[in-house]
Amino acid sequence: MVQLVSKYAGRACLRGHFPRVRFNRQPSTQQAHSSTDHVAVERKWRRKWQEAEEMKGSGRGGGNEQIGPPKKKRYILPMFPYPSGDLHMGHMRVYTISDVLSRFRRMQGYDVIHPIGWDAFGLPAENAAIERGVDPAIWTVKNIERMKQQLQAMNCHWDWDREFRTCDPNFYKHTQRLFLLLHSSGLAYQAESLVNYDPIDKTVLANEQVDANGKSWRSGAKVEKRMLKQWFLKISKFREDLLADLESLEGAWPERVLAMQKNWLGKSTGARIKFPVIAYDQRTHSDIEVFTTRPDTLFGVQYIALASTHPIVQELAKEDVELQAFLDTMPALPPDSKIGYVLPNIRAINPLAYEESTPDATKASLPIYVTPYVLGDYGDGAVMGVPGHDGRDHAFWKHNHYDEPIRLVIAQSADDSTVTMNEPFIHHGHLTSHNGPYAGLSTAEASKTIVEILETKGLGSAAETWRLRDWLISRQRYWGTPIPIIHCNSCGPVPVPVSELPVELPSVEGHWLRGKAGNPLEDAHDWVNTSCPKCGGNAKRDTDTMDTFVDSSWYFMRFIDPHNKDELFDSKLAEKGLPVDLYIGGVEHAILHLLYARFISKFVATTSLWESKNDGEPFKELLAQGMVHGKTYSDPANGRFLKPNEVDLSTPTNPIIISSGSTANLSFEKMSKSKYNGVDPMMCMERYSADATRAHILFQAPVSEVLEWDEEKITGITRWFQRIYDHIDKLNSSHEFDVASQSIRSLAQADTNDTLKGSDINPKRYLLNFADSIELKKAGISSSADQAVKTQLVDARKMLKSDKKLWRAVQSAIMSVTESYSSTYSLNIVISDLMSLTKTISETECFTPLQRFATIVLIQLLAPIAPATAEECWSRINPTNNAGELLRGKAVANSVFDLGFPEIDGTYDLLAPDTQTCAVQINGKLRFTVEIPIPDGQLGPKELETWMVSRIMGTEEGQKRLVGPMDVSRAKKVIVVRGGKTVNFVI
Repeated sequence: MVQLVSKYAGRACLRGHFPRVRFNRQPSTQQAHSSTDHVAVERKWRRKWQEAEEMKGSGRGGGNEQIGPPKKKRYILPMFPYPSGDLHMGHMRVYTISDVLSRFRRMQGYDVIHPIGWDAFGLPAENAAIERGVDPAIWTVKNIERMKQQLQAMNCHWDWDREFRTCDPNFYKHTQRLFLLLHSSGLAYQAESLVNYDPIDKTVLANEQVDANGKSWRSGAKVEKRMLKQWFLKISKFREDLLADLESLEGAWPERVLAMQKNWLGKSTGARIKFPVIAYDQRTHSDIEVFTTRPDTLFGVQYIALASTHPIVQELAKEDVELQAFLDTMPALPPDSKIGYVLPNIRAINPLAYEESTPDATKASLPIYVTPYVLGDYGDGAVMGVPGHDGRDHAFWKHNHYDEPIRLVIAQSADDSTVTMNEPFIHHGHLTSHNGPYAGLSTAEASKTIVEILETKGLGSAAETWRLRDWLISRQRYWGTPIPIIHCNSCGPVPVPVSELPVELPSVEGHWLRGKAGNPLEDAHDWVNTSCPKCGGNAKRDTDTMDTFVDSSWYFMRFIDPHNKDELFDSKLAEKGLPVDLYIGGVEHAILHLLYARFISKFVATTSLWESKNDGEPFKELLAQGMVHGKTYSDPANGRFLKPNEVDLSTPTNPIIISSGSTANLSFEKMSKSKYNGVDPMMCMERYSADATRAHILFQAPVSEVLEWDEEKITGITRWFQRIYDHIDKLNSSHEFDVASQSIRSLAQADTNDTLKGSDINPKRYLLNFADSIELKKAGISSSADQAVKTQLVDARKMLKSDKKLWRAVQSAIMSVTESYSSTYSLNIVISDLMSLTKTISETECFTPLQRFATIVLIQLLAPIAPATAEECWSRINPTNNAGELLRGKAVANSVFDLGFPEIDGTYDLLAPDTQTCAVQINGKLRFTVEIPIPDGQLGPKELETWMVSRIMGTEEGQKRLVGPMDVSRAKKVIVVRGGKTVNFVI
């Protein structure tokens, strides 16, 4: 120990000025059964926080302000909510996580941006308006008001001064400005295209909004294909950057999200190959061009498949009635349908058919099919069918040519005998004898050779293709941002001048009253009819509105400068505030929202608005929280989901169906109205408190995993909170603690020049001084000293040992909790650590000044998770601000958040215990335990055995138990395990 005490301090020790210590405390009956109204505590602190905010806003000061200069900015953002009217548990989870991490960074001294807003446009509001006969703006604003109250009840700390809603003209004015910037850069364009049309919501959908079964992502309707003129954003121009820059996000974004982004971008390398077409009706057709990633399978092509939109198909359908009838039925067919229509009088030729060495089977002409599984917007709407080496092609061929053999041109090895006929061989390998002169080549060698041959003949070339298509943003609905384009017969599409923005939505009250579907903007004649900004002639406004994903693709940028009237945001504020440091939201947005936001961000980074230093990536780090699943009951007889009132839950582990008396099936599934398993977070907060609900949400599962909501377990959280309150009450009521604190304080602050002040005391200094004082006391005690003095020294040693163990636990908790808050986001571990620390503090053997310091640290660590509870604890432990004075000098900490976040003080290794408990076994059976020094980790096995035996035998218990009948000197073997924590004598 470093000698930090003065001669005066030493003399004080010698006079017997050690504090009296009480060991093995037990709480009184009154304390053990005390109870706190957690909900009332929260109401009290929300009222105080509101008063502090009002004082801050009026310029009169207020609490919760960070002391000292901020270190650097931290932009923490949860995905903003759609104002449906009620928060659900998914909202509660994501906003709790976000609030905890932002409060932590604020306590660390960061300048934190933590805003909230409303994704307020969209189909749900419009459909609700039609159903209820009310303006969607009225419905949306009422929902926002309700949800804002719910958010405030969650004890979250939001930057409410940055709040906005996307349906406000002051916001969508800038969404329109963004569109015009894209338009002037050639990235917003209008084009005729075969689009996905939702017949229920009566609007087009982007490819990303159609699921694998061809159904609308929102309404669930079977999507139709229609040819319409629509607005697109040229996201494809940024596809290389969107793919390449994913590499910079590795480790900061979840791997599954990165994989989903890569798969959706879908870059494929391979070859573009032309198949000549022959027509038996003497008509001429251009070659069919296909893209393939496997040119090595060219000898195995047995048919060509075309999309319904392919030019050859469209041309033939004009005269082929049966073909047209088939095309009419295709929208109703599933995407993986095996049905196809073979085009009559037309065949394709393999481009290698002209080679003399090509086998006859490959020289045969190929049937051409029209099939649902070929997409018109992938490649060129044409696929070469290779049944032997593609699962989809194999299924199609077996359905349409079940009696014809499948040609296998690739095998696992050069030996054809490895080929099987029952299923396609989809792996790489070697070419079989069906490949003529190329037999035996590896697939890589064959691909290169075949492409080179095709290039010399003008029938193919190396190429790449992408799954990603330009972003279709047109929506034929009212409740969205109007597209700022005016259509003039003379001038064509003309951008609305920036000075005339926003183009506001007109009032169409009658539309909602009639409950009419469709786009009311088309009938808003006074709004639609206008003059051309170029020529002044008659013109019409564009009646499409933008996909709401356009709003969410840039809203995070607006938060840094939400009140700017002239620009999307100030470039200087962008440089300071962007990008978002931590973005939090559900994995369901892993493709659409994140891809669009990355595209818009990269575009903005090419303008003067934002000089990005990270390739225009909008979100440095992404935290994707798991879903919340609820208890779901179903009838085993028919699988019907049961309402809560249909189940007797007297015994929760054995739910009984009231009507039948049988046991219901219990499972945890995604919360939904149809499964009757939803949980209202407001009811939970009103019953247990928001802090308890927050802590329970975090404790039940890691943030990235599914949370199985079980309300019964929340009482464990409330008991934990109560234990902290009870401990603080015991600290405040302990006379022994007051005496100890006063005595140690006077001892620890003594100095040669008497210059130290009480505010300079800290736990590290206290521990060092206390240890040195004991050494001085020990040195000054003579053998003739009275027993009282010796007893006091024993008590002091015991007190120091207890202090060291307690403060080491505190330092360990600070390290673990800080890591969880700052990097791993293991918030369930945080609560586990804090529960463990609470137990350690409350069960410490004696009252010492460190108990108060340790309790204060516990409150600080708890504050981000349970802010009202922490504030209440701080107010109880610090009634006269003495604790705040101890921790921060003369500054008075009115709020626990003013204390900052605790940091380790370097004592963890210093306070490592000198001894450890050793379990002594004889023939594998535990006999007793002894306290011995911790062995040197450098000792070899034999040296360690000898050292351990000598230390054990040197104890009173060792002499008593191991000498005589159990004489271990006769042991055949001594086994030391766990670094000396267990020793087994084999006799």
